[in-house]
Amino acid sequence: MEKRTLYAEGEFKKGNLHTHSTRSDGEHTPAEIAEHYRSKGYDFLAITDHWVYGTHQELNREDFLMFPGTELDIELPGRKDHHLVGFGLPETNTIPDNYTFEDERKDITLSTAERIIEYFGQHGNVTLYGHPYWSKVDSSEIKYLQGLIGMEIYNHGSEFWGNNGNSETYFDHFLFVRNRIYCFATDDAHDLTEHSLGGFIMVKTKEFTHKGIMQAIIDGSFYASSGPLIHDFYVKDGVAKVTCAPCERIYFQTPHRGGQFFSETGDLTEGEFVLNGDEEYVRVTICDEKGRKAWTQPIWLWLF
Repeated sequence: MEKRTLYAEGEFKKGNLHTHSTRSDGEHTPAEIAEHYRSKGYDFLAITDHWVYGTHQELNREDFLMFPGTELDIELPGRKDHHLVGFGLPETNTIPDNYTFEDERKDITLSTAERIIEYFGQHGNVTLYGHPYWSKVDSSEIKYLQGLIGMEIYNHGSEFWGNNGNSETYFDHFLFVRNRIYCFATDDAHDLTEHSLGGFIMVKTKEFTHKGIMQAIIDGSFYASSGPLIHDFYVKDGVAKVTCAPCERIYFQTPHRGGQFFSETGDLTEGEFVLNGDEEYVRVTICDEKGRKAWTQPIWLWLF
């Protein structure tokens, strides 16, 4: 029997679902940003300005797709924040372009993380929890949140500027309480300088359309990365297997045990891990010779 989240058939497409333009605190226009990502080999993008919803469908190209989106935040006691990124399909999103949520900010509609998640869902969007390490929240404050599509296991802007963009432990805490969400990597870029691009997802989709990419994300047919590439990951006959571009380390991770492969020459391209049969899930992290990582989605091994 084979279990997987990545589709067995399909094509990988590269994208970023968290970035900012001059509509909020970014330094470049949406058109400049879209063209920059397209020129760097990205296939899709969401411009998620703070408290400004953007659809940007005029920036779609035959080889490049724009997803509508925004980023909403809530200040918490102790200089903490919730940051929630919403994105959706052009045909199902009901939030207007350039919408600034003025009416919702006057009452309690968007006063908690739970309300924002509910609001996004009611308007045809899914919710991604942004950079929890940067936001200084404790895992206990977010790991029981329901309705999230996932969380940022890696936020490149936070990591580059503050060394606080890697949130792997937060993701594990979600999994430890059996919260079945996905991990994402994003840029959270506010400019287009050389260091700005460094977090992305690779979506294995059956069709290169907004609907095809969104469905693949909902199904977990993607992985998060700050550089390395993964080719496949699945469990068959009690053995977890991964194939990837040459890397230095491969980690198999379950709630209670794991396995590691290491190569001083950075030429690892596959790994296998024999499961005991009592694991709830297994996931893989790979690391290249530059210290960059990629993270699979967890494969849940039994239902509960």
